[in-house]
Order: sequence, then structure tokens, then C-alpha cells
Amino acid sequence: MKYILIDTSTNALIIMLYVNHIKLGEQIRYGKQDHQAHIIPMIEALLSDHHLKPQNLDGIIVGVGPGSYTGLRVGVMTAKMLSYSTGVKLYKISSLIFLTSGYDKQVLAWHDARNNQGFSATILNGLILDEEAVRHLDVLTNDDKGRLVVLNKDTIKVDGKVIIEHSVIVDDIYTLIPNYLRKTEAEKNLDKKR
Repeated sequence: MKYILIDTSTNALIIMLYVNHIKLGEQIRYGKQDHQAHIIPMIEALLSDHHLKPQNLDGIIVGVGPGSYTGLRVGVMTAKMLSYSTGVKLYKISSLIFLTSGYDKQVLAWHDARNNQGFSATILNGLILDEEAVRHLDVLTNDDKGRLVVLNKDTIKVDGKVIIEHSVIVDDIYTLIPNYLRKTEAEKNLDKKR
């Protein structure tokens, strides 16, 4: 089984290729709100390096958030477009699981959401133990702080086998939307004007 794994929820653009649960290759790029300029060339390069075309895949797995509003849209829309144009099955997974899948202990995944808040969830072996939520740093207990993994270039650990095992098939690609977890600043401002 051949899978391409995609996550764009943070400033890390991660694309991985797995065949029969073995990682064949990966492309990782760190940037700021420019994933849209690089995601397709990176997917093409990774597949080309292994003499594959998108239609040769058995599945496309995408992290659906929570995370950066723009980043999530880039990853999810690219995965949907690839699935639609090739007929390859689309799968989804929490980006918090995706980005901490390489940890073999319980972690409190934390992706900065500004103003001392973070998109977070307690995760163990690819499973969310509580719920994805926006939490303020002030509400974290000492136990929470001891398990805290603030997602960045140095702390992201990815294990594709865990991602493949815990991804969920998307029955209708048209209804898949990113998990934004909260309104954007623009939406909040629009609500205030109303």
C-alpha cells in the first residue's frame, strides 16, 4: 500500500511517502504562509524520485488541523484536489496527532494560537485522550506542563506508521473542511460589525 502523508497546519510543510508502512522519502520545508507555492512541486518531486504518479497511490492522508487557517486550507484543498483528480482514497487525521506521532509517551501537544493560547490535546500512541481545544497557558496544571510539547522545528516528531493506522477515510471529499477550532480574526471583526 502506497500512501502520501501531508500536513500544513504549522510553518512546517511536511510531505512523506510510505509504502507498506516503510518510509521511502520525505520533503519538509519551513516557511511562513507560503506553503501554497511549494506543496505541489514538493509532492511531484517526492513521487518522481520513486517513479510514481499520484494515481499510483492507494491513499492520501492529510492533517486537518487545528492550526494555521491559511496553512490548513492549502493542505486540505491540495489533498482533496489530488483525490478528486485521481480517484485515490482520501484519509484525514488530527494535525496534533500527525505532528506528535513519533512520541512513545503521553504528550500535551501545543500549537501556538497567539495571546498565550494554543491549539492542544493530550495524545498517546496516536489517540486523543481528552479533546482538541484552544487552551490558555494559565489553565495548564503542573502535570500538563510536564507533558507539554510546543510544536516547532525541534519538537515535531512524525511516525507515518502511527498516522496510517489512525487515519480515517473521508467518505465524501466535498464535505471535508479543516478543523479551525475557532473563528479567524476577520470573522470575529465581521461579527462585531454586525
